[in-house]
Amino acid sequence: MNVDTITGTGLSDAFEQAVERAAEVTVRVDGRGRMAASGILWSAGVVLATDHTLERDEDIGVTLPDGTTIAASIAGRDPGSDLAVLRLERESGTGTFITAPLPKIGSIVLAVGRPRELGASAGIVSSLGGPWRSRSGGRIAGLIRPDLTMYPGFSGGPLVNLQGDVIGINTSGLRGGALTIPLDAAATIVEQLLAHGRLKRGYLGLTSQPVRLPESVTSTAGQATGLLVVGIEPESPADTAGAFIGDILLALGDDPLRDTDDLRAVLGSERSGQPVELHILRGGTMQRLSVTIGER
Repeated sequence: MNVDTITGTGLSDAFEQAVERAAEVTVRVDGRGRMAASGILWSAGVVLATDHTLERDEDIGVTLPDGTTIAASIAGRDPGSDLAVLRLERESGTGTFITAPLPKIGSIVLAVGRPRELGASAGIVSSLGGPWRSRSGGRIAGLIRPDLTMYPGFSGGPLVNLQGDVIGINTSGLRGGALTIPLDAAATIVEQLLAHGRLKRGYLGLTSQPVRLPESVTSTAGQATGLLVVGIEPESPADTAGAFIGDILLALGDDPLRDTDDLRAVLGSERSGQPVELHILRGGTMQRLSVTIGER
């Protein structure tokens, strides 16, 4: 069916067909005391869910599209991105879904959930966020804000287009209300959670606090604040690189360090093991240290 030209009854039929396709991979996830949530049947024996809807670590049940309920355990979770991965105690059919490209603003989308029976809500994409990094360091290409009703229990379910292709996973557990994490971005996090149970993070092995830079430095550095080093772990990457307490961090590679959030943001797992230049201010002089980012 050509969704570019349908109207009226044809549009209704397209909605129904899209929901039917999404229903094949939408499951119920029972991991909290109140209403169950939703999940996406990711692969044989693996379900993608949202972290905030898993309030217990045991006695988790997943109800498949055919009504079968299977016990599940948490394979990994990342509160920063609100994603979690469940392993079913026995294999199941995988369902099939196609990953849709990032939609445009104004695109018609449907949120599908299965907190009790199958449900759906239709609307449009109202905005697309830019690159974003979770509190745990996971890099997400951009969050999608759908303008539709995200009913209770829809967290963890898919957002789909009119072809029924999956755009992303819906969540109400991030700051900013009901949002959708694009599936491509979620896939990178799922891979790490399945392999390690958590997101690995890069680290320097130092503690710091924001500090205002001297006026003589702000124009050269292009920023008004930096990070004052107040502690260094022995034999850490920062220690090995020659950092001292009292140094002021200005940048890591090309990324300015104006506050502690900036530092957390640039220490994602993809930086682990990578050599990079640490720009510092020491005794009023700007210097560079070569540091290899560690992992933990």
